[in-house]
Amino acid sequence: MKSDKYIKMILPENKRVELEGLYLHHNLRKSAQKLDGKIVIANYVSDLDDIIAKKDESGVFQVAKELKNKHDWDRFQELSAQADVIITGAGYLQRFAKLGEDAENVLTQFEKGGSYEKFGDWRIKNGYKSRNPDLAIVSRSLDFVIPELLLTSGRKIAIYTTNEGRNSKKAKELILQGVKVIAAGSQGVNGKTMVKDMVKKGYRVIKMTTGPRVLEILLKANVLDRLYVTRVNRNISYKNPTDVQKILTTGGRVAELPGFKLKYKYSDDKVVTADGKLVSQEFLVYEKIT
Repeated sequence: MKSDKYIKMILPENKRVELEGLYLHHNLRKSAQKLDGKIVIANYVSDLDDIIAKKDESGVFQVAKELKNKHDWDRFQELSAQADVIITGAGYLQRFAKLGEDAENVLTQFEKGGSYEKFGDWRIKNGYKSRNPDLAIVSRSLDFVIPELLLTSGRKIAIYTTNEGRNSKKAKELILQGVKVIAAGSQGVNGKTMVKDMVKKGYRVIKMTTGPRVLEILLKANVLDRLYVTRVNRNISYKNPTDVQKILTTGGRVAELPGFKLKYKYSDDKVVTADGKLVSQEFLVYEKIT
């Protein structure tokens, strides 16, 4: 994948690199082999204060227009294209069922005719069995609907829930639809139990694509290997702290996250955000210290 757009790599060395294909070159499958056979990653776009989402008029958290931009979204898709399975939550499925592509599609975008069809082609060319990764849903409650187009897509779908959720009537209904419902904890989903089950299923590149609560599950279980952050060099305005979400539920800064170090840093100038502003941003990759 060639383009005439270059950005500056600052870490681990100082040089110019192509923007297109930037994260494909990280070769997550190879990275998994170097670890313990798997790699678990998460990916966010934030402002300078680690804010990733803001409530819209209906009270639903959305990525703010001040942050949205194609350079970040394309890199997000490059990471997703390398995943064997993606982790999402019930809230996103509800938005997807309602809005489809307008919900920032992370489920069907690689299919023929999808907005990122080229990555579906890339996956098939590089030995993946399907155009899209399999799907894992983390939810204590099973009070949500899985869109029919996912149920009939041929992809494997698993729900990680509590012991109580696994024994519910709704779980039995989902199992009849071909969905795996897995108990991964008593009071909540245990990240270590969940990832262990994924590895048992043969998944090597595991990508988390949902909000801070699931990220907290992964961090608490010490199973997150890399955190990709696109940091847009501006600040989100808000009146009430409850109107915004940060990457870490503790309110702490990613740059100070214990047990992680900054491995890659890229500088990207002249980025146009969804609200029409010309800004700069940085692609930051934090890796667990081993």
